[in-house]
Amino acid sequence: MRISRRQALAAGAVASTSATLAAKTLFAAETADFKLKYLLASCMYGYTNVWEVIPEVARTGATAIDLWPKVHGSQREQIDELGEETFGTLIQRWQIQLGCITQYKLGPFAIQDEMRLAQRLGCEMIVTGGRGPRGLSGPELKSAVEDFIEQMKPHLEVAEETGVTIAIENHANNLMESPDSLRWLAELSPSPNLKIALAPYHLPQDAEAIADLIREIGPSIAIFYAWQHGQGAVESISADQQRLQMPGRGSLDFKPIVNALKEIQYDGWTEIFMHPGKRGTPIHESIQSVTYEINRARDYLGQCLSSTESSEVANKTRPEGIRMSEEEGKRQAIVMGEFNQLNPREAYVILNQGTEPPGPGGYTMTKDPGTYICRQCNSALYQSDDKFESHCGWPSFDDEIEGAVTRKPDPDGLRVEIICSNCNGHLGHVFEGERFTQKNTRHCVNSISMRFIKKGDDIPPMIVKTKK
Repeated sequence: MRISRRQALAAGAVASTSATLAAKTLFAAETADFKLKYLLASCMYGYTNVWEVIPEVARTGATAIDLWPKVHGSQREQIDELGEETFGTLIQRWQIQLGCITQYKLGPFAIQDEMRLAQRLGCEMIVTGGRGPRGLSGPELKSAVEDFIEQMKPHLEVAEETGVTIAIENHANNLMESPDSLRWLAELSPSPNLKIALAPYHLPQDAEAIADLIREIGPSIAIFYAWQHGQGAVESISADQQRLQMPGRGSLDFKPIVNALKEIQYDGWTEIFMHPGKRGTPIHESIQSVTYEINRARDYLGQCLSSTESSEVANKTRPEGIRMSEEEGKRQAIVMGEFNQLNPREAYVILNQGTEPPGPGGYTMTKDPGTYICRQCNSALYQSDDKFESHCGWPSFDDEIEGAVTRKPDPDGLRVEIICSNCNGHLGHVFEGERFTQKNTRHCVNSISMRFIKKGDDIPPMIVKTKK
């Protein structure tokens, strides 16, 4: 299916130029504390249309997309179908970056044309695999890595000319399959345009050893895959077993790994990742549930990062936490620290009282049981039991969690704005008297202002900002 450039413009219509610039200014002024910079892998959605995946970038906390080709995804091929101009319009209008093109099937010696395409689209990285003998160690391994680098030199000339970094992933049954092979690649690389795509999945599942490796080769890492070895990415096991590759589901403890990334002040991409057993299929049954699963993993990584910092319980605003539903019978924990980092689209809505486009995306049609939390501070805002279909184009609730939402007159003088009581982030507006439900109230909330936590999953602690 092809879409026109005009359709792409309509699909991506978001903030005005002035509002976007304001959001970027605020985004740049956010805390300088260490944060992971997320990249969304298109193949997590299987062969889904690229124009449907692009809006999910911001919803997963990412700022860029990694396009995968068949058999894992099909979004790279879709660029050729759409045309470069239309694709460029899509990412421009959604205020995201093409951060990476993954090209294993081309290999490291056949990506010169791909690098020139990347340059035209403003993409600065291509991930591929190594080439050479397997199962080597010691001097033989070093010699083989030297030979590989020598073969790469003509391609590195093109990389330097186009401003593209070639990131070589450590992969099973490959020259670059062991920690030592990565050490040699980091040490012998003759160009800043030859770096490493680090995949813990393909390494021994020893968190401390992976953390030590990160400390050793840190400056050479261009992309870190938040990905662990599950029970195998094979079709013969259940989808739940396959998802043990996701951070926080399998046995690998990411705390030492994230701590090592923080120690080296890692500024490359982090990509939450897994392989489904049947390549080319989404990791979940719907776009929304894929996005939820990625956000669940991102919450886990955030908790790992928080555990390396102060977890002192706040003794101020709502010190006992937010009261949850009677069924859950608990209060949300609180930590002191800096609010979650916002990308420009999130900042436009949450910090600048913006409004996302209406439509069926985001959480508009979500019906799963669970809790909706503030994207900026994790404060629990709404329960799924209070959500209803108003067909207005945005998620609607007829009640909020006690004390979680504050009402105030909107600057337009006509409406009532609703904000998060903890961080003052903009949520949307509240309307009464419409008789949609017995409570006769409608909280009209921007999906991008919230995160959804499915029932049974841990709700991250609410962040109360540390006073400067």
